[in-house]
Amino acid sequence: MSAPLSSRYDVGLFDLDGVCYLGNDSIPHAPEEVNRAVAGDFKNAYVTNNASRPREDVAQQLSGMGFPATAATVLTSAEIAVDMTLRLFGEDATALIIGGPGLRKAARNASLTAVESADDRPDVVLQGFSPDVGWPELSEAALAIRAGATYIATNLDKTIPRERGLMVGNGSLVTAVAVSTGATPLSAGKPEPEIFRAAAALMEAERPLAIGDNLDTDIKGAVAAGIDSMHVLTGLASARDICLAPSDVRPTYLCDDMRGLNEPYPEAAVEGARARVGEAFAEWTGQGFDVTDAGEAVDVSNGASLALDAYRALVLAAWRAADAGSDVSRSVGELRVVRL
Repeated sequence: MSAPLSSRYDVGLFDLDGVCYLGNDSIPHAPEEVNRAVAGDFKNAYVTNNASRPREDVAQQLSGMGFPATAATVLTSAEIAVDMTLRLFGEDATALIIGGPGLRKAARNASLTAVESADDRPDVVLQGFSPDVGWPELSEAALAIRAGATYIATNLDKTIPRERGLMVGNGSLVTAVAVSTGATPLSAGKPEPEIFRAAAALMEAERPLAIGDNLDTDIKGAVAAGIDSMHVLTGLASARDICLAPSDVRPTYLCDDMRGLNEPYPEAAVEGARARVGEAFAEWTGQGFDVTDAGEAVDVSNGASLALDAYRALVLAAWRAADAGSDVSRSVGELRVVRL
């Protein structure tokens, strides 16, 4: 076994929805494991695409759930969107803001001039998530964009995880405006690399590690930023999704939940079509996968359960087979990763 990830890296860049919490509920083990990590030399920052709330409110929620958090350790896509506006138009920029208090406060802190109507001819439309955004706000944004305003979205997440399941995210609302206007928005949040680089710089990280659940935002953004990543199965992407992930959204490390941050992470080896992680082996036969764990055959058909190292070995074998040109999608079902 090798050293825990929390001892190999100096800063963790934690996603929120699906990693730390779902709605108002913390994810099991997450607060305890982040606290355990930061008790050593590991530092933490929270990096989120959700621009609806000020960073102070986010920190307060996290602290209330038991996470070590202050406003100084939170970075939202709202701050990055405002920084983009300043770089494009300077401090005298005017902005039509579509979104919640988080985006409005970030704009106010940067001394941007907020306007309420397209008739004010804003330089930029800033759109972030808010559950209160509706047809009037989206239509005002469309009018401003047609009149020449630059379009900046805090993020393009199509969905947002909540206790009851996946809800409509900012990206879906942005799509409505984009389709209406024909404009392609600039995006401040993940998977663009800037938010990761900004968070790493904020924490003076030398060896940052991104922790996320969403392949298309958390992991893709980390890959684009050149930052190693740890995926957890507590949010959006499933074990099958990981097995079928293309190369630009593949995480460096595979964990079931936040406990993987502080546990010894096993060494892995891939030779030909065969992968080994601990006592687990997985091999692509050309027709399917042969998987064993401690000498026992492992079922990987739809609905099956498998242990963590068997899951890791299966993923590595699936990636190797896919990179060699094989279609493995029919050979991996929806799987449940369990601790035996």
